[in-house]
Order: sequence, then C-alpha cells, then structure tokens
Amino acid sequence: MYTGIWVATLVGGAVVLVAVIGLLTALYIFVRGIDESVASLVEPGGAVKANTAKINDLLTTAGVLNAIKEEALIHDEFLATR
Repeated sequence: MYTGIWVATLVGGAVVLVAVIGLLTALYIFVRGIDESVASLVEPGGAVKANTAKINDLLTTAGVLNAIKEEALIHDEFLATR
C-alpha cells in the first residue's frame, strides 16, 4: 500500500519537474528574444541620440526670432517714413 503512494509521489514529482524545466526553458527563450531585440535597437538609438543632441539649442531660437522680428519691424517703420 505504501509503495503505491511512493510511486505516485515520485511520478507526480517527475511531472512537476518536467513542467518546471519546460517553463524555465520557455522563459529563457523569451528573455533571449527580448535581449536580441534590445541589442538591435542600440545602433539606431545612437543615431537618434546624435540627431537630437542639439535640441536644447532650438529652445533659444524663439527668443532670437522675436528679437529679429522686432528689429525688422523697426527698420520697416523707419523705411516707410522715408
């Protein structure tokens, strides 16, 4: 009687062990796929970084353009009176 319980326990343990091995293998394959995808984004990411490195310089553009516009309006008004 006890032998049957031991065999059932060992078979159940083996099934659980195979299931855990299968799940860990699937997780490893999934994580490896993510790692490869991330690695393929590193090079384009560097290009994006290079393209956007000067974006802070654009923040000063609006102020400079307003100053140029004001100066142009002064010149236009001056030339219109002549």
